[in-house]
Amino acid sequence: MKKLMGVGCAVALGLASMQATAVNWDYVGVGYVDHFGSGAYLNLSHQLEPRWVVRADLERVSKHSVDVSQFSLGANYLTEFKLDFAPEVQTYILGGLQHAFEDASDTGIYAGVGLAHKLTPEVEWFTELSYHTIGRDYSSLAGGIAFYISPDWAARTSVALNSGNRSNEFRLGVSYSF
Repeated sequence: MKKLMGVGCAVALGLASMQATAVNWDYVGVGYVDHFGSGAYLNLSHQLEPRWVVRADLERVSKHSVDVSQFSLGANYLTEFKLDFAPEVQTYILGGLQHAFEDASDTGIYAGVGLAHKLTPEVEWFTELSYHTIGRDYSSLAGGIAFYISPDWAARTSVALNSGNRSNEFRLGVSYSF
């Protein structure tokens, strides 16, 4: 009987900890990026109103004697579309402008769709499918996870699998929520 009560309490605590809360769109992050070459990134995300999130990203990578910096500025539109099998998942449409400069200079746009979900109060994930016109046009399937060490600080990692001649991308960093 005690074992059954213990299992019941563990299940109840597990379900209570999995309560859906809103994804945190307000943060600034820094970290390591590896694609084409390796370097650093800085990103910012801020929810302007209930449906709009603005995001900016700056990265600088180097490989041998080639340096490339890339800046992107875009927005997410948080939709009301709900998945039947997971109604708490946030769906969104994304788009924006990208510009590469220094040894390589090019400008393009990107557009796509994404999913984000706060699995527990400490863990949230995202998945995005996008198309980019910078460089030689490419598609990207990206996914990542944030683990909140405290309510304000999170460790973040993501990977983007890119088509064509575009190198895949790996990121590892920290973020501060505001």
